[in-house]
Amino acid sequence: MHLSLSIRVRLFASLLAVAIISAAGLSWYFLAQMESLGLRQLESRLGSEALVASAIVGERGIGGAGSLQAALAEADPDLSSRLRILDGAGVAVVDSAGETGVGIDYSERAEIQEALAGRYGAFTRVGEEELFTMYVAHPIRSGGEIIGAAYTSAPTLSVTLLLREYRQQLGWALGAFLVATLVLAELLSRWLARPLRRLATGTAAFAGGDFTVRVEPVGARETRAVAEAFNAMADRVEHVVSELKNEERRKSRFVSDVSHELRTPLTAIRGAAETLLDGDVAPKDAERFLTTIVRESDRLARLANDLLALQRIEGATGELPIRRLDLAEVARRAVAALEPLLAERKATVEVSGQAPAVLGDPDRLQQVIANLVDNATRVAEGGTVRVEVGAEDGRAVLSVLDEGPGIPEAALDRLFDRFYRTEQSRARTSGGSGLGLAIVKAIVTAHAGEIEAANRPEGGARFTLRLPVLKD
Repeated sequence: MHLSLSIRVRLFASLLAVAIISAAGLSWYFLAQMESLGLRQLESRLGSEALVASAIVGERGIGGAGSLQAALAEADPDLSSRLRILDGAGVAVVDSAGETGVGIDYSERAEIQEALAGRYGAFTRVGEEELFTMYVAHPIRSGGEIIGAAYTSAPTLSVTLLLREYRQQLGWALGAFLVATLVLAELLSRWLARPLRRLATGTAAFAGGDFTVRVEPVGARETRAVAEAFNAMADRVEHVVSELKNEERRKSRFVSDVSHELRTPLTAIRGAAETLLDGDVAPKDAERFLTTIVRESDRLARLANDLLALQRIEGATGELPIRRLDLAEVARRAVAALEPLLAERKATVEVSGQAPAVLGDPDRLQQVIANLVDNATRVAEGGTVRVEVGAEDGRAVLSVLDEGPGIPEAALDRLFDRFYRTEQSRARTSGGSGLGLAIVKAIVTAHAGEIEAANRPEGGARFTLRLPVLKD
């Protein structure tokens, strides 16, 4: 929140500074332009008056300027400018201001020197109270010679004097402008900073652990881009966090399941060993206790081997020794390897169908099929198990169908979990480690495939695995 407040204050200050500087600059520029325009218009008027006077005096000569003095004296109240006639030396011989101005030498002034040299001269001077006075001089010619100069002048207001005279009005105008600017800058800064405040609030909540928070992309294009980038990042982080939590739960459950699985054989081994250590055990009972120790030790060894196999499969980098495979051929090799077990269980396995070629590890896929066939013949001893190979929706399909009692509906979703058994009443010593189907799923997943289990309407269960087809 401190960050968003800082941004809002900076925006407010920036907008206020820009508004004040722009207003002051534009005001001064327009006033200066008005002053320049006024001076140009005044210079044009004074130049016209000097030109007319020089033409009149040029016809009459400097000696006839007395009549002009009388005429100017009569017209003085109606004149807004001052007119002087200078002789060739730059001395006033006629002055519309009266006799007091006659005889004054103006020869040192630049505009007079220009006029006496035959050129137009103009100059602006700042007088008392910062009042501008415009001076214009025009040469007087008679008979082709310059005999003097017509000199006109008039005062005009400067910007400084204008501002001084209208100080109070300008103060009120400036105050109203500042208030309006402050209000507008505040509203604009709040409007511009609102998306950033929302983004800051969202990031703070996200940093606090709320990974579901998202920010609405509003405001300027750059702000929307930041909000969209934040939302995309939040989606990825939420997904990763969810995966990490799920993985943590799986690991915790795995440790718990392993501990539970180890407890039974270890308890049996310890009990049998302690009984033998106590001595005075009949030979028949001693043989039974020793058999228990060997059997439970074997079970621990199978469990350890299955855990290592599962770890190797799930922890692999994805690099499998894959090659082009015929699923039907892999199925026949798996069934052939189980011949002694099938004969013991008096079970029959039929392999039928043909599937498109796939890429895979032949040993791992043979392990999958052998595990499914082993389970199928265990639940339906003396029955027939069918292995059907084919294609479906552009994928190679292999199904294992048995004639057993089927799978409880409640167990279908957890069938491939580690250590999960559908026959909860079955003694653990008569079954496997509870990792067989978990290993099957891990192998199929490593081959970018999927496996599912379902009950057949006519009875028994169906296990179906699907693998990507090798494209020629």
